[in-house]
Amino acid sequence: MYKVFTAKLWTSNFVWAYISNFLLFVSLYMFLPILPMYMVAKFPSTTLGEAGIVLALFAGAMFLVGPFYSYIIDTYKRKDVCMFSFLTVIAIVGGYSLIGCLFWMAVLRIIQGALFGITTATSSTVAIDITSTTRRSEGNIHFNWAGRLGMAFGPMIGLLLFSFSDLQTVLYASIASGFAGFLCMAIIKVPFRAPIGAKAFSTDRFLLSRGWVTSGNLVFISIIFGMLISTINVYAASINLQYVTIRFFGAIGFGFILAMIANRIVFVAADFRARIVSGLILIILSLLLLITHYDEISLITSGVLIGLGFGLAASDFLVLFVNLSEHCQRGTANTNYLLAWEVGVGIGVALGCNLVESDSCMIVFQVGIIFAVIALLYFLLFTTKHFVKNKKR
Repeated sequence: MYKVFTAKLWTSNFVWAYISNFLLFVSLYMFLPILPMYMVAKFPSTTLGEAGIVLALFAGAMFLVGPFYSYIIDTYKRKDVCMFSFLTVIAIVGGYSLIGCLFWMAVLRIIQGALFGITTATSSTVAIDITSTTRRSEGNIHFNWAGRLGMAFGPMIGLLLFSFSDLQTVLYASIASGFAGFLCMAIIKVPFRAPIGAKAFSTDRFLLSRGWVTSGNLVFISIIFGMLISTINVYAASINLQYVTIRFFGAIGFGFILAMIANRIVFVAADFRARIVSGLILIILSLLLLITHYDEISLITSGVLIGLGFGLAASDFLVLFVNLSEHCQRGTANTNYLLAWEVGVGIGVALGCNLVESDSCMIVFQVGIIFAVIALLYFLLFTTKHFVKNKKR
């Protein structure tokens, strides 16, 4: 009888990489529900819409350095580049409370977004390097789940600290979380990879040539997340349920965990279409619940549905990106996936803040439903056909 040896995924290196990614996203997403209102209060001439646009610059800045990802990752030690950019991203957080005008806030967001792009590109590459070749697709999914959980629990932690203290405390917590993630990255032992002579300017490690259709679909979905995360605090305050906002983000985190369980039990043998369609329908239902009901239970239930919906849809979009890539393009697939997500979140933050300022929170939820329906039709009419035609595995 022959023994079958399966490579281990959850090595100590991979665990540290997972925790590091989680802490990075916790650190940066702590501010999204707070910063728009903070900027309006700190800079009296600033409108909520302008604050949202400044926050969105973070995502746009990732395009500034994207074409240089391949050269940077190939020329220098990946772990060293990751640690330097990681530490700089966290250090910039401390500058939020020091700047005196909206212009310098915009400058900080641009620099931070560009460095965040380098951090995520190199950290995902490091995660791939430390994972066995037979389990890299699975490793990609788990590694990115760490980021999604950070997106859910970061705002909850930030709002919790802000409710009991002030923004300065949130800043300290963000820096502490980020620095802890930096230390986790420092522990990882990365195998040597010989340079391959990458071009100085290239879309490799940045944009997947077969991923344009899928990217557009994901942007429509993440716009909804950006709108919600930046305006739900304003909505809760408008119906005298501001104290529920923390529980709302906790419910989103719980929904993400339910999605992880559902992927392994309910949808374990299901086609990717079932998970993504189910996720988008759940997002639509959650937004309808916010529009039609104004009580604490409905708000928390909506949070669970949002987390479950985004958890089901977003995780399978990563699978689509990975399966559209060649064996040596997994890093590019990861980066393209995150770029599409962050671009959508950035647009959603700017759009949500401007909609609230010009109308009300209800219009945010209504527009969110429109985007969800568009994303669903886009997926059924275009993304599915494109994936089946162009998938590599």
